[in-house]
Amino acid sequence: MIRKFIIIIAVLLMSIQANSQTTIQHSDTTEYYSFEINYWFNMHNFLWLESFLRKEFDSTMVDFKLKKKASADLDAAIEYYHLGLVDEDLRMSDYMTSFKEWITSNPDISDVPEPLQEHFSILQKFSDTYEDVFWSKHKLSCETALNENIDLIRKFEREFVDRLSQLTKQFWQEGRVKVDIVYVAKVSKWNLRNRPYTSIFPTHVVMNAYGENDVPGNWLELLFHESAHNMILTRDYFVGGTIVDVASVMKIKPPRQLWHAYLFYFTGYLAQDMLEKEGVDYPETYMKRNKVFGRYHNLLDKHLLPYINQEITLATATERFITELNQ
Repeated sequence: MIRKFIIIIAVLLMSIQANSQTTIQHSDTTEYYSFEINYWFNMHNFLWLESFLRKEFDSTMVDFKLKKKASADLDAAIEYYHLGLVDEDLRMSDYMTSFKEWITSNPDISDVPEPLQEHFSILQKFSDTYEDVFWSKHKLSCETALNENIDLIRKFEREFVDRLSQLTKQFWQEGRVKVDIVYVAKVSKWNLRNRPYTSIFPTHVVMNAYGENDVPGNWLELLFHESAHNMILTRDYFVGGTIVDVASVMKIKPPRQLWHAYLFYFTGYLAQDMLEKEGVDYPETYMKRNKVFGRYHNLLDKHLLPYINQEITLATATERFITELNQ
């Protein structure tokens, strides 16, 4: 009975303390997007990445000397992430998905679900240090990324949605796409590039502010790419289904993640086309600049571009692509 009473009091105190720090620090909307900068979610992503870097590479993203208390507070939070959370994929893990959905959908943090209470208590304990030492830089970076792109988003979003819908033969989702902006998002042992991640049905995009945003147009292209993930699936819908169908008729396994390469190519092409019409110098798409699916590049230019230009069907483009890839 005493233990139950202590837990109830702890949860109530947690709620009161959490409310002292406003969860949503900035928000904005466009016709197709809803943007938020969430204090707690930013802290969570920062701690996960710092824990990941320490564990996998004995490294850190903190590039200045911390005071003794701040260093101890950060170490204590990282120790908790080391115990299990660092091995949870930010995009794929059921736990991370449930935590993301809860923390970004409860601005008042009034009722912490039991499975998340211990985790959130760690964030709460680290909150003073995070706010004093890190938050102003992280928040400013997030606001800058949004402010530098919001006018372009409003200018191009309807054209992008219409053109992509024609290419994929899919409707855009009903309602605005939820976009959370964080200082750092997702990395992996195989790809240390700080990059966005997305869950679908409904689409929820997590956009990073720190990264390649010194390249004008990059953030816009990645936003368009991430927010379109529910329009091209691995084996379903028009694009994914066409790839599977063509490969099946050819009695060959579909090329690795060809659906994803198509998505990169479509969204990159559209973003580049619209940016250049606006006078923004954007000579290379994210896909080409970073050599994503590098072995596909020439074949995509040769076979998928004619589909975009309405010269051939997607089935014909895919058959030609697979044929030449396997020669």
